[in-house]
Amino acid sequence: MFLITSVERDTGIGRDRLRVWERRYGFPIPVRNKHGKRVYSEQQIRTLQLIKRLLDQGMHPGKLVGLSDSQLNTISQDLSTKNQLKLIINDRMNEFIDCVYCNDTQKLWGLLEQTLIQQGLKTFIIESLAPLITTVGDQWAAGHLNIFEEHFITHQITLFLDSTISKIPVISNTSPVLLATFPGENHNLGLLMIECLLKDKGQLTVNLGIEVPMDQLVMACQRYKSKVILLSFSSAYSNSGLRTELNDLAQQIPDHISVYVGGSGVKKMRKFPKQVILTHRLQNILDLDFS
Repeated sequence: MFLITSVERDTGIGRDRLRVWERRYGFPIPVRNKHGKRVYSEQQIRTLQLIKRLLDQGMHPGKLVGLSDSQLNTISQDLSTKNQLKLIINDRMNEFIDCVYCNDTQKLWGLLEQTLIQQGLKTFIIESLAPLITTVGDQWAAGHLNIFEEHFITHQITLFLDSTISKIPVISNTSPVLLATFPGENHNLGLLMIECLLKDKGQLTVNLGIEVPMDQLVMACQRYKSKVILLSFSSAYSNSGLRTELNDLAQQIPDHISVYVGGSGVKKMRKFPKQVILTHRLQNILDLDFS
């Protein structure tokens, strides 16, 4: 059973909205643990994940909350003209997923290294690793992967990227690009993939990691004399005050510093504050000039 903080993190749906749905639609209905706190089942989390994906496509909760997973999956397939949510996995993806089922760390790393060598870092990140992470998320949401299995592969990919980054020589003497996430965003794979792409093109980076308070981000920008801040937001990120926070950040840094934001959590945002620029895809990172 999972506390409401875990539900928020894993689904991207805020606790206030969950409580409104509970009253209005009768779902999700939590039980109380021995401390009197709301707890939710893994199945409820999966259903909420499906609902969140449909909300992101513009549907209204009143048409979704209370439906079965089967009904939600049918709606997903009907909405997606490109069948993006249907689990179509090529042979290599099947091999990766099999490693998760078997808890075969050695084979997983071997496949990652082999694919990296065959494709080169840029292609590996954009065409193999990013789709793999999406596939894992889809498999988990569909109930084909358990939470511990999703955590297993996420951890291994994190370790692999850390190892890969450590081997990339950086000869640039330009000011570094700061990489970070805001408080409430504890997913770091986006940062690591961006760091790989930037370092591969010779760009100096400073990865501050996840959940960096705004005052610390501003201080780091001053310390490292950075001209660019890059923030990552996953689909699980949920903060109705994000636009205000981005505006606050822009007001606290000099005008010549640009703030780039990317990830599923901000792809539908509009009217960004001054200095804040949306990057739609990982590929766009390669087209940016930070000099």
